[in-house]
Amino acid sequence: MSEQSGAPGQWPPGHCLGLQQALELVGGRWTGSILLAVLSGARRFSDIRVAVPGVSDRLLCDRLRRLVDEGLLERHPAKDPSLSGYVPTEAGRALVPALRALSDWTTRWRGGTGQEPATLPDH
Repeated sequence: MSEQSGAPGQWPPGHCLGLQQALELVGGRWTGSILLAVLSGARRFSDIRVAVPGVSDRLLCDRLRRLVDEGLLERHPAKDPSLSGYVPTEAGRALVPALRALSDWTTRWRGGTGQEPATLPDH
């Protein structure tokens, strides 16, 4: 089997640890949904809260802060209200293919969410 097939023993040493860290980051409660909302166009706190129903203000604030600290989002100050809010960084935008693949997997193997999928930009 080739490296592309994911044959056992074909992953570089330490890959599992790096993958686990990435999964814990984007797979934390509400984190993936919040990131998806921002990647889909929500910028302001209130818009993200609407896009991710069920998340508390406190938890949303915490997760946004962590995504900024981890370099996946940037927070733009409110000097110009039309530009204020959260925007994905290059690293955040690079997650689009992975999030799209997970969304496709969910639709195929888990029955989806019963709602239309979010539209992700082609980055």
